[in-house]
Amino acid sequence: MKIWINRAGQNLGTYTLEEVQRNLDQGQFVATDLAWQEGMPSWKPLSEFPGVQIPSVPAEQPPSYPAPPPAESVTAEVVRREVMPAWERRPQVKLFPAFFMTIRDVLFEPHQTFPRMPVDGRLRRPVTFLIMLQLTVGLISTITSALVEFPSLAQNWSHSEELRNINLPIWGIVIAFPFFYILSVAISLGFSFVMAGIHHLILMLLGGANKGYDATYKVVCYSYSAQVFNLIFCAPASLIFYFVASIIGLSKVHGTEGWKAAVAMLTPFILCCLLAVGALVGLSMMAATHGQQS
Repeated sequence: MKIWINRAGQNLGTYTLEEVQRNLDQGQFVATDLAWQEGMPSWKPLSEFPGVQIPSVPAEQPPSYPAPPPAESVTAEVVRREVMPAWERRPQVKLFPAFFMTIRDVLFEPHQTFPRMPVDGRLRRPVTFLIMLQLTVGLISTITSALVEFPSLAQNWSHSEELRNINLPIWGIVIAFPFFYILSVAISLGFSFVMAGIHHLILMLLGGANKGYDATYKVVCYSYSAQVFNLIFCAPASLIFYFVASIIGLSKVHGTEGWKAAVAMLTPFILCCLLAVGALVGLSMMAATHGQQS
């Protein structure tokens, strides 16, 4: 896990624990430098940071600096500059700003966003982001569709004897709608886990998976931000932005070639299209054969 180092309000960069220790031994860092890593409530001097050994013979002190600002303000500034997407900075960034900033960053700044995305093995944040995205997009789409289709539905109901004879109480609709709505979100979550696994497996076969499954899953989850285009009934844009963001994300996060990331993302989609076309051709041939026999 990366450790942020700060001296007198100046960000010195992020390092592993081994790199921090080596810089201490070489005199690049001193015991009074502040250190912070994700999960810590506040900054600590390196002399108090767990796992760090302060050299017994102090290295030459660096030039003096003004007194550092409060640790809380340093934390917020460093996290804002170093970590993207914004959802990974929760709770430093509030819920709705983090949600909309993440969508904007992933869709329009993927080259800057994904290289700065932390890969720490934890999936809670991408999962919660995907749940919120599905709930938001699904609810807005449902309300919009209901408003658009309600006049024609009401007209068909009034002129159709079969529809009027359906004995479905209003409470049944009220109960059924949230159930199917939540079920669709759960199916979408399961689908994201499976698809991320398939993409990661293909990337491994190509020799491009330099990090774990959690890195691929985060890229897939955040790339689902492209679903916002479904709100304006623009499915092609949603698909294009999804693949562009996810291909860039995989190449940046795994540090691999773009063509490997593209093959990993597009292969399942192409196979599904080929299977669908094959099924349609098979059904057409069966129908033609049955018609000739008749």
